[in-house]
Amino acid sequence: MKKILIVLYSIFLSYSALSYEFTNKKEYEIKKRNISDVPKVMNFFSFFCPYCYELEKIHNIQFLIKNKIDKKIEIQNYHVNFLGGELSKILTKIWIISQQMKVEEKIMMPIFKEIQENNTISNASNIKDVFLKETGISNDEYNKFWNSFTIKILVQKNDNEIKKIQLDHVPSMIINGKYIIDYYKLEMIFKKNFSKKYIELVNFLLFKK
Repeated sequence: MKKILIVLYSIFLSYSALSYEFTNKKEYEIKKRNISDVPKVMNFFSFFCPYCYELEKIHNIQFLIKNKIDKKIEIQNYHVNFLGGELSKILTKIWIISQQMKVEEKIMMPIFKEIQENNTISNASNIKDVFLKETGISNDEYNKFWNSFTIKILVQKNDNEIKKIQLDHVPSMIINGKYIIDYYKLEMIFKKNFSKKYIELVNFLLFKK
């Protein structure tokens, strides 16, 4: 019993410390309305966003939250369509396919690099070439997913949830349909300590009422 109380007290102190640190609200904003029926952690990016690329190169954002947040917390990473024109819609579909095949980590940085640095991606065929090369998945398996009705439904769901949030910029993260993390301010405030403070802020907002 004593050990349990000590653990609970430690958790309380830890949360209190975070509460004190983030009470100035410089690192996040509050949406004017709560968004219901969405994942608790919604992370938004675009392969056409240079800052999204820099965050991934330096801090490995997508997989940092995946590995550091409680596994019971629902986390969803979204690719948005409001940058890059029609090609962006293809990349959204590719991103969803990669999630379903659990190869996101294999394709994220290569696609980012080809778009942001090498400028080699201009059509669906280019994207497919990178996908197959980096994942080792067969052409038949790829086509099976590409033509899947399930993928079509997931693409619609992705777009509908982004519309529900009324998102207009990336990178962005929304916690509990209410709190919006400002990545730029967070980087400016914590600099080299960004990754640690980022996870602390996510955890703080997850349990903030």
